[in-house]
Amino acid sequence: MNKKVITIISIMTMTLFINNFAHPVTPELVDSIGYGSFLLGVLFAAMAFANLTLSPFWGKMSDKYGRKPFMIMGPIGYSFAQLGFGFSTHPLAIIFFRLMAGGIACASFVCGMAYLIDVTDKHNRTKIMALYTAVTGFAGTLGHLAGGFIGDSNYHYTFIAQSSLSLVSSLVIFIFLKESHHKTQLVQKGSLIKDFKKYRNTLVPFLLLITMFTSFVFIGFRNSFNSYMKFVMDLGPKYIGIVMAITGLIGIMMNIGIFPLIKKKFNDYNALAISLIMMGITLSLAIVYESINFNITIVILIVFFAFLALYRPLLQSIISKLGHRNGEIMGLNNASHAFGMMGGSFYAGAIFELHVSATFYSLAFICFIIFLLLLGKRNNFEKIG
Repeated sequence: MNKKVITIISIMTMTLFINNFAHPVTPELVDSIGYGSFLLGVLFAAMAFANLTLSPFWGKMSDKYGRKPFMIMGPIGYSFAQLGFGFSTHPLAIIFFRLMAGGIACASFVCGMAYLIDVTDKHNRTKIMALYTAVTGFAGTLGHLAGGFIGDSNYHYTFIAQSSLSLVSSLVIFIFLKESHHKTQLVQKGSLIKDFKKYRNTLVPFLLLITMFTSFVFIGFRNSFNSYMKFVMDLGPKYIGIVMAITGLIGIMMNIGIFPLIKKKFNDYNALAISLIMMGITLSLAIVYESINFNITIVILIVFFAFLALYRPLLQSIISKLGHRNGEIMGLNNASHAFGMMGGSFYAGAIFELHVSATFYSLAFICFIIFLLLLGKRNNFEKIG
């Protein structure tokens, strides 16, 4: 790997670590003002909505002006948004700051991914993206752990720490990150719909649809799992952080240890299909065995988390090979991801309050649907290198 690849992975690792501080204490914040899992879902949906609407904008601007300016700006805006979020006591104020956080934080992720594509070639991109996802994903779960421990006695401490470290991270980016995109490009005014239509005769719309559905499942599961730990098992922020750190460890082991072996035998399409069908099967089995044998449930969930870690780098790698501009295509990718996040958040919050098991069974069913959709497009994937 070249120096720029190492630098961007290190910076995004730092970013994901800091940005995940709030997740284990958010249920505590919601509970402290007298609300439950539905408001928790609304908050994630609000952040995802802002992410959806602004991701294409940040992607276009980074194509025109470079990746670095927006990667510096992102943590600064996120710092103030999270401070407001953590100290608000009214639902409308909390939702407002979630919108603000989502709109500015996506600048870091869109531009960071575009940067990674800038500095990698198509041949090695899938492996590097798997490494990127593994390392940053594990950093995110360590952020869960750190945030849970910091806010175990008072959740406000977590938001203070997160806000402070976000400001420090913007300074680190300013000092150490070298611009990857030096060619200024003419960026035409447009909308998400117009950007989407540019690719209407390619496989991109289908891949963005798959991205939306997989994000729906991922966020739906994560929010439901957090709600389950808080409202069913009555775990505190510290213990929720520990559990999420363990899931991150499973993910990094899968992407670094097992993924290279899978890539030797399967192409991106087959690996993606396998990961999705295994997610559906293991999630279904975990619910079946939940009331029968807890130890078996844990083993099944370990397998589920392992395959959950695979799908995103595979999808991102495939999509990146079809884009006209790296910022533009990653903006669309992040917008699709955000759309799925928004739907998954609302869905998980509402269904969880009605019936816990139905939430997880239905998410497993969606995994099977995605798998069948992929099977229907099998021949189209052969044209992608």
